[in-house]
Amino acid sequence: MRFKPEQHFRMADRLSEVALNQTDLKRIAELEALARVFRRLAVRAYMSTDPSMKRRDWSEFTDETTLVGLIDPPSPWGPLEEWESFLRDLESMPPSKQLRLLIEQAEEAIVRRKLGLVL
Repeated sequence: MRFKPEQHFRMADRLSEVALNQTDLKRIAELEALARVFRRLAVRAYMSTDPSMKRRDWSEFTDETTLVGLIDPPSPWGPLEEWESFLRDLESMPPSKQLRLLIEQAEEAIVRRKLGLVL
């Protein structure tokens, strides 16, 4: 059974909401890690339906390089075009672990906007 990207995002948002009410730091970290997994599942599920988005080979994003002059992300409520421009800017930088997190954030924001699920 395949779930829709919206369902994965809903579960991720629910897990993040539950994490806000927790006091145990270990439990908070576990819930946020699980929410991140659901966000990535949502992005992957959407990518299979949108030919304009490409799947990435994350194996090259293993360096611990510190990025100098990092680009600030757009507002969480920014339009789709700003996030797509931000993603293009990130793709032009050398791969690193830090950059991977920013790319994942940008992809999630783009998919949410394409689905009409802006926070």
